[in-house]
Amino acid sequence: MSHMIDMETGRRVDVLPDRTADTFAAWLRAHPGVEIVCRDRSSAYAEAVRTAAPNAVQVADRFHMWKNLCEATEKCVALHRSCLTEPDGEPAPEASAGECGADTLPVPGPAVEGVRAVQRRERHVAVHELFDKGVGIYAIAKALGLDPKTVGKYAHAATAGEIPTGDAHRDTEIRPYLAHLHRRWNEGCTDGARLCEEIRELGYRGSTRTVRRHLQPVRAAGTPAPRVAQALTVRQATQLLTRHPASLDETEKVQLKGLLARCSELDAVAECVRTFAEMMRDKRGAELEDWLIGAERTQLAPLRTLARGLRQDFAAVTAGLTLEWSSGKVEGNVNRIKMLKRVGYGRAGFDLLRRRVLYAY
Repeated sequence: MSHMIDMETGRRVDVLPDRTADTFAAWLRAHPGVEIVCRDRSSAYAEAVRTAAPNAVQVADRFHMWKNLCEATEKCVALHRSCLTEPDGEPAPEASAGECGADTLPVPGPAVEGVRAVQRRERHVAVHELFDKGVGIYAIAKALGLDPKTVGKYAHAATAGEIPTGDAHRDTEIRPYLAHLHRRWNEGCTDGARLCEEIRELGYRGSTRTVRRHLQPVRAAGTPAPRVAQALTVRQATQLLTRHPASLDETEKVQLKGLLARCSELDAVAECVRTFAEMMRDKRGAELEDWLIGAERTQLAPLRTLARGLRQDFAAVTAGLTLEWSSGKVEGNVNRIKMLKRVGYGRAGFDLLRRRVLYAY
């Protein structure tokens, strides 16, 4: 379902049954005289305007452009997850004799690549064989039988090791208790069940299997568990990079400064975010080309993908960064329309939904 909103009054004009180019083009032909179309960066909307209202000025909405930049920033942060941990120069303590009497530290053996690691590596090679030749994400997904989101994840990773895995998400629950686990391990308690019971008393709600999975690399290494350094999450780091500097407190400013000092790539991302925000705030759309060149020079796949998309919609993006028009002032109404749609839980037909939306405003 899509909707048309009068930017002058903030009132909705009509509700359309879908977001296809044909439906929107038909609406435009039935309502001639449209001079300005403020839209998100959907290619369907762009094509409909070119077809049915070729003289209208297309304006890419600033809200959606900023959202796209924040999403690209988060992908860049995920690719440099290892930089989110503050360095710890203190040596790890020596492990003592087994205290729990259940397990002992084994002699480390050769590392064995798991089935999933092999699959990630093979998929990464297959995706990049096509992506590096200029094949699109959806075409690659169809050729390899993968979800487009999965293909995008592999395409934006320079190496298979940079591909985000589910392990990082699962470790979120256990992360607050890692310092205790590592300290107790180094004191000689290597029984995963016993350690799980200990951190349950501290508030842990996960499974024993998660605890054992986390300790498996430490057990295989045969060395004391490393000290647990303070680390930012991907979301926290993304917020530090995309929030207005004036909104950061002193602790956050120190965290951001340390992060940028540790990672030159994220420092380049921060510069791109800053210059884009200033360009958008001051309506300096004439500087878009320079910004695109700078983003492409970073060699960061998510930023280069974003830059490529903005180039394909260059005129509308420039207009969005130059003119006053933006749908930000009516986003509240958009959210209310979505709420009315979802209240029906798929049980209401379009005619009923349209009437509910029309009579609600």
